[in-house]
Amino acid sequence: MDALHLREQRIEPLLQLSESDWRAVLDFCDRSRLTLPLRSRAREHMPEWVRERTDRDAEKNRERLRGIAEVYRTVAQRLAGRVEFIVLKGITQAALTGGHPEDRVQYDLDLYTPRESVLAARDLLLRCGYESFNAMEDFPTDHLPVLVRRTGWEWRSDFFDPEIPTSIELHFRFWNAEFERLRADGVEEFWDRRLVREIAGVEMPMLHPVDALAYTALHLLKHLLEGSVSAFHVYELGQILEAKADDEAFWRMWQRWHSLELQRLQAVSFELARSWFGCRVTPAAETAIELLPSVVHSWFDTFVASPFTRQFRPNKDELWLHMSLLDLAADRWSVARRRLFPARLPGPVDAVYLDERQMSLRRRWLKRLRYGRHVLERVWHHAATLPRTASSGTRWWSRTSGPGGQFWKFLGAASLFNFALFIFVLLYNLHLLDLGYREDLLGVISGSSTAGSVVGTIPAAFLARRLGLRNSLVGCFALTACITALRVVVVARSPLIALAFLSGLVFAVWAVLMAPIIAQAVPEKRRPATFSIFFATMIGIGIAGGSIGGRLPLWVHGKKPALLLAAALVAFAVWPAARLRLGTPVAAVGTRVYPRGGFLLRFLAPFALWHLATGSFNPFFNAYFAHLRFPVERIGLIFSGAQLTQVITVLLAPLLIARTGLVGGIVWMMMATALGMAGLAVQPPGAAAAFAYTTYVAFQWMSEPGMNTLLMNHVDERERGGASALMYLVAFSAQAVAAFGAGALLPHVGYGVVIGGAALVAASAAGLLRVLVGAPFAAVSMVRRICS
Repeated sequence: MDALHLREQRIEPLLQLSESDWRAVLDFCDRSRLTLPLRSRAREHMPEWVRERTDRDAEKNRERLRGIAEVYRTVAQRLAGRVEFIVLKGITQAALTGGHPEDRVQYDLDLYTPRESVLAARDLLLRCGYESFNAMEDFPTDHLPVLVRRTGWEWRSDFFDPEIPTSIELHFRFWNAEFERLRADGVEEFWDRRLVREIAGVEMPMLHPVDALAYTALHLLKHLLEGSVSAFHVYELGQILEAKADDEAFWRMWQRWHSLELQRLQAVSFELARSWFGCRVTPAAETAIELLPSVVHSWFDTFVASPFTRQFRPNKDELWLHMSLLDLAADRWSVARRRLFPARLPGPVDAVYLDERQMSLRRRWLKRLRYGRHVLERVWHHAATLPRTASSGTRWWSRTSGPGGQFWKFLGAASLFNFALFIFVLLYNLHLLDLGYREDLLGVISGSSTAGSVVGTIPAAFLARRLGLRNSLVGCFALTACITALRVVVVARSPLIALAFLSGLVFAVWAVLMAPIIAQAVPEKRRPATFSIFFATMIGIGIAGGSIGGRLPLWVHGKKPALLLAAALVAFAVWPAARLRLGTPVAAVGTRVYPRGGFLLRFLAPFALWHLATGSFNPFFNAYFAHLRFPVERIGLIFSGAQLTQVITVLLAPLLIARTGLVGGIVWMMMATALGMAGLAVQPPGAAAAFAYTTYVAFQWMSEPGMNTLLMNHVDERERGGASALMYLVAFSAQAVAAFGAGALLPHVGYGVVIGGAALVAASAAGLLRVLVGAPFAAVSMVRRICS
């Protein structure tokens, strides 16, 4: 690469190569079609044997060019006066690069003719000995199946073999926008600007130089995005840019003739050529490069060498460039699916130029074996690149769209904290049952904790403003660790209730801090994705916490040591929390914090009923399964499985909302939750109980994104914090009442009656939401559609 640099050529690396290094260099250059350009630029610096070898290659290429010139003349004789066409690329590029045709290796001849005449052109060429390579007819491309002559030639490991047949490709479009999902407005005008020049002693039509540059750049971009870029194509484009760098009239036409979309696509290839070979870029081209999205520039900063190193270390890093150029999510998904999981088998790789009469039985089997080996190699390639693609994609996303270092620190602290709390929640009630307490105390403790959260919600906001987000978080974690440990070692009834209240009080600080910390740590445009990552991770932590928590008493010989270990993990979360660098959010002065109006009341009424229903069962789920005589290990597995289902249903929630509307989707999810609770009320045995619980949990959490969206869409931006606080206040209050009430009723009426009543309340909440919010919501939406 240094020896082929177009402005600052460096020969020193070549002088340090050993004989084996030179053989590797020549093998790479042969495959990349760079052998002759390297010879042209650095022949005097090559060892004698390399010079002699490349001289022979150059002589054989000159012989090949004489045969290619004959193909050009044959094409001109067959098509001239019958079908209009243009010659693309090939030796016509010499006029653009300022180089010599003999320094360019060419294996095929590319022609363009309009779609309506391309079949006529093919038929004319078939009459002079060419055959259509129909094995490639199902592959999406810009041209018809390749036309070849069955000369009987077979590969002899010589890239400069003069007898390699010259195939012909008949193109019917300059750019495949449907396949690449990228517009190139104006390419159809290339045909109208064609001109005639001499090629191989024959006058032949070709692209105008300005359009020839564009086509070269588009051709390179196509191969770049498909993971098949040739270093020679990049070098040749660099030569053109270098040769035209001082031609101001050329670039004025380029700006005038080519649309912004077309300039944008070319600019990607221009930047690649400049990055690899150091060509000059004129102000017009530089402007087009600067207008590329910032994520495209980030791709060049991160992966510019990936297409070059692909043959040594397989990768699909070009996929992230393609993603960066696309605007629609549907287009991104289509491209990613095609690139990561190809649906078509590769084309033939052997005996391409042999006709049926030359195919003996032995040769047919050899062809099949070679093709089978090639298919296996391609399957292995795609399989091997998947982990690397996932790794590079994560690195790419983190660089361009990721939340940043402060968020990852917070996520680490939150993961430790929640992992410990999941273990505590799973085991604590079972620990209390071991101490001889029953459901009545469990309900009182749960209600006391929730009451503490209700009381702590408002002071938490003032604490965060007074101490700052980081200090409040560190204090919250430290206090939680102490209180958690005390709740394990204390066994008296009244202190347990008091500690539960304190625990809820401190937990309210954590609940209030989560959203402001993420908002403070992450730029505004990245917050939606960041919140999704955060809550998905917390659900994943719940899966791990439930699975490990169920086994932990076996590993540490008892529930009490396991609970104390959970307290230690909470204390350990202080370390990453203390490393956060967060300021104190600035409160708006003179603005109303809490929203008012009819919608808020209509929303909070069914919202309160909803949390009365769910709060009647959630604190007792582990005691419920213990009542059904499930072992603790199985309770942990059920809890983990339900958490996994939550991940799936939360991801599917937008699809349901898109089909049924926002309110309709929430109502359906609420009704499904009520159905799951009804199944639990029956107290079925074994797997049926686990299924009912999974259904209940999955749909309960599936409704959460919709509820938050519904509220946030109906309050002023300045009042969203207050609206969120009111949601917490109502939720915590309803849960506290439900926990106290259910805990008092369970010893007397049993789980069936309590959970069945909760199911009826959940269904009532769904109906109330439909009546109070759904009807007005639909009316407002109709008015908006009429007005628009």
